[in-house]
Parts: sequence; C-alpha cells; structure tokens
Amino acid sequence: MLAVVLIWLYVIVTTYLVGYGFLMSLVNWPGMHWKKNSKEIKQYDFRFRESYIITGIVLVTVYAQIISLFSGVGLGANIGLVCVCAIIAVYYRYELLSDLSEMLRGIMARGNIYIYLAVFLLMAYGTSHGLMHYDSDLYHAQAIRWIEEYGIVKGLGNLHVRFAYNSSAFAVSALYSMRFLGGQSYHVMSGFFTLLLAWQCVDIKNVIRRGHLVISDFARLAAIYYMFTVFDEIVAPASDYFLSAIVFYVIIHWLDMYVKHERSYVPYILLSLLGIFATTLKLSAAPMVLLTIIPIYKLMHDRTREKTHALIISIVLAFIIVLPFIVRNVIISGWLLYPVTFINLFNVNWKIPKGMAAFDAKEIKTFGRGYNDVAAFGDVSFGEWVPHWFGNITGISKIMLILDMVAIVVFVVYLAYFLVALAGEKSVKLRQLNKTKVFDISQRSMLSTADFLTISATLVGCLCFWFFSAPLIRYGVVYVWLVPAVILGRLIIIVFNKVAKSLKDMAMKAIIALFLVWIAYKTIFLAADDMVRFNPEYLVKQQDYGEYETEEFDLQGIKIYYPARGDQIGYYPFPAATHDLTGEVELLGSNIKDGFKTAN
Repeated sequence: MLAVVLIWLYVIVTTYLVGYGFLMSLVNWPGMHWKKNSKEIKQYDFRFRESYIITGIVLVTVYAQIISLFSGVGLGANIGLVCVCAIIAVYYRYELLSDLSEMLRGIMARGNIYIYLAVFLLMAYGTSHGLMHYDSDLYHAQAIRWIEEYGIVKGLGNLHVRFAYNSSAFAVSALYSMRFLGGQSYHVMSGFFTLLLAWQCVDIKNVIRRGHLVISDFARLAAIYYMFTVFDEIVAPASDYFLSAIVFYVIIHWLDMYVKHERSYVPYILLSLLGIFATTLKLSAAPMVLLTIIPIYKLMHDRTREKTHALIISIVLAFIIVLPFIVRNVIISGWLLYPVTFINLFNVNWKIPKGMAAFDAKEIKTFGRGYNDVAAFGDVSFGEWVPHWFGNITGISKIMLILDMVAIVVFVVYLAYFLVALAGEKSVKLRQLNKTKVFDISQRSMLSTADFLTISATLVGCLCFWFFSAPLIRYGVVYVWLVPAVILGRLIIIVFNKVAKSLKDMAMKAIIALFLVWIAYKTIFLAADDMVRFNPEYLVKQQDYGEYETEEFDLQGIKIYYPARGDQIGYYPFPAATHDLTGEVELLGSNIKDGFKTAN
C-alpha cells in the first residue's frame, strides 16, 4: 500500500503539472476563448481541479505511446516527463502557488480534505492487493513488459495473438510501473483511474445541501455501486477498469455541466476528446465519439472565425490522441484496428493472417454470448443465442438489463415527443425549443430536451454496440448501468418535481437515510470479504503478478517460454507465448527486437 501511495503521489504531481501547463496554454489559443456576452471575451475558468489531472493522464498516455514507438518506456521516459514538469512548474510558478492555495483553502474550509484523504487511502489499499484478473496473467503483464523493455516490435501479435489487442492503458501502466528501479513492475494505474472516479463521486454528498436530486446523482450512484464490485479487482491492469472509470467520469462531468448550464464550448470539447481517448483504451467505447455532436453543433451554430479556429484545433487534438494508438496497432498486428478485418489497408510481411484475425473476432463474439466452442456455436442465430446469454446472467446484472430495456422504451418516447414538437414548430429555432419546458419541472435539476436526447443516444448507442459485438457483462458494465441511471433518473426527477413539497422533504430524508445504510452495509461486507485475503506485507508493497510453471522452445536461437499447463504465464518468464510455436512463427531478423511473422 505504501508503494502504491508513493507512486500515486508521483502520478498526481506529474499529471497535474502536465495538464495545467496544457490547459493554461490552450485557453490562449485562437478560438479557445469564450464570450461571456456579445462584447466581453474571457478565458474559460477550469472550476473542476481534477480536470488538470485528467488532461494530464491523456497527455502522458499519448506521450508513453509515442516513446514506445522508438524505445522502451522506462527510466528515460520518466526523466523526460520530469523535465517537462519542471519547466511547467517554473514557468507557471506563481499561478500554481495561487491555484494550490485557493484549492486547499476551499477543501479545508468545507472539511472535504478528510473525505478525499480517506478515499485516497481506501483506494490505495484496494489497489495494493486483491483478485488478479485472469487476463492480466494471461497477457496484460506480458504486454506491459514488452512496452517496458522494447516499446514495440513488428508483428508482436504473431507471438501471442492477444498482444494485438492494443490498449493505451498498457502504455501508461508501463510508464508508471517503476520497473527501472530494480524491483517489481507495479500495476497501479487501473486503481488510479478508479480513484479519480471515486473523488468525483464524493460530490454526491451535495444532495444534502441541495435538498433535491439532479441527474448526475443517479450516474454517481451507479458509479459507486460499480466501484464496490471491482474494489477487490483494481489491483489488475485490465483495460476494462480503465475504460469504465473514464466513461463514468465523462458522463458524470457532462451531466454536471448541463445541470449548471455551462455556456462555454471549451469544456464540452475537452470531454469529447476524453471520449475519443476512451476508444484507445478499448474499442468498445467507439460510440462515445457521438458526444462530439454537441461541441460540433456549438461550434458550427452561429459560426464565427473564433469558432472555426476552435474546430480546427479540436480536430488536430483528436488526431494527436488517436494517431499513436493507430500506429501501434499497425506495427503490432499489421491491421488498422485488430481484429477488424474489413479495413484492410496494409500489406506488410508481419501482418497477422486475415483468417486468424477473423477467427479471433468470432471467438470474442462467441465468448461474449456465453459459449466457449467457436466451431459449434460461432454461427448461432440471434433467436438462439439471446435466450442462452440472458439465461446465464444472474443477480443485479439481469435486473439492470431489464431496466435497460425499459429505459430504451422511455428514450424512444422522449425522442418521438421531441421530433413531433420540432416538426410542429418549424419557425422556432432549435435553441429556443431547447429552452422550453417540455414538462413543468425545475430547470435547476433537469437537462434541456435536446441535450438529454444526445447524451442518452450516445449511451444507448454504446449499449447496442456492446450487445451486438461481444456482450460479456464485464465488457459493457458501464453502459448497462448508465443507460437506466440517466434515462430513468430523469423520469424519477420529473415525478419527484410533481410531488408536494412536504412529501419531497420526507422523501429526500428517506433517500439519504437509505443511501447511508446501503453504504454502511456495502462497506462492512467489503471489509469482511477482504479479511480473508489480508496480508500485512501488502501494507508496504503491492501484490505481484502470479507465477506459473513454464516450458520453453527455441525460436532461431531465442528461448521463448510458454505455460506448462493452462494458458496463464504472468510477468517474469519473458518473452512468452501461449504454446510451443515451433514451425508456426519466425523472427523477422536475428533478434526479437526485429519482430515476428507467421511462418510460410
């Protein structure tokens, strides 16, 4: 735990400085100012201080991926990062001191520092030990080690096909693994992403001060439940946890801005870019790109020269975020987006064969549908696999899926009402329609109809994309929970606002009491579950990857390890494959640095 705390402090400092330097520069770029009124132009004020850390996370992840294209991501990469941070700290020294002083005064004045510190220590404890994700000892650990040692090599997916599941999460994990210190390779970043989400969820306490619910409260509640379920798993560097934390963060923050009627387009641009970044963590987040509709509309509506500049800058930034990820895909697998085979642009000699990639894609889909035998169940009909899949889901997940279906119906009704109202008022501009009250409700706690439909459509799109691709619950749990939280949450607020004030007050007291009881119950249950795995050693260090018995084969003079039983191998036997690949794989040159290709 102590090791996790120390690394996290380093992560916080470096990402905060990098994010601060970038955002302070960004608001001075053409188009990134915003008009408070028709005459006054001012810089956007980043009221959410975690925005600096989140921005820094994106930037250092892109940085780690770029470094990996040329060398291993280790000591040199961290020296470069520290040098950049030092320059930013010196250049913005007065602004940083003022910002830090203001932030600390605000936290201390409200007593929030104790809550944030408690959450920090709790999440560090959870990240120090737990249940290692099966895939982490299958290939995550090895993928991170390849980035630490070599950065990237051509055709790495030919050695172990799962290495072709490129994720930017592995690059940032390698950057902060501290392997260059000579000890173990720490895997603390999935826990750190979850920490940022946990800090954001602390704001649910504002319900007491407000005395009423807002739509982001429902999203926070879903996120809190999610964190309870994965608390004993965030020790693993699985990309699922990175993705879920980022998607929850984006949606919650977006809803907060809607509720506060944020007028500047700058934060919407930044959150859209964060949604694009999510796709580099896991391709299942691709529909998050739909969120870009909102800032694009803001920039194209009543377009000015400044907005045109902002649009160009946004496109360039999106390109910078995605490009290193795409380049790594091509180098690792020969495909633009492995295992997507219909985009076939490159004819390189290290390319994973199309048949193998197509089979891999089918295997992912079949496994997600609840089958293990691709040959027998790879082509089952929709009417056959859906009942089988749904029947194998139990507990709260099945309840949430039922609520998803209800929420989609409610969404369709909302959409139909909006389109009918729009068609009936052709002379009214869309922005004027957005401002009208579709129902008699408080605008403090509600989104405009168009905003609500856009964010709901994005979540429904993500849910459908997950369902029709590989509907394993852990792949899409964030969408399964957010769809009903956002859509039905709005419906609950509508009903709540029609209740008499006296009943509202009683209902709010009951809701708060139930929430506190639920938190206490989940905490006690979590503590009891953790006692079985408690090891005092993990109060200092972090639980390491698993160790497994291995065998080896010779690949043109290079010793390659593979599991003696099963398919997990952990971190330390390196380089490793799934099985004896003699006659199946060849080196591109004389060394593993040169890469791998499928044997002719």
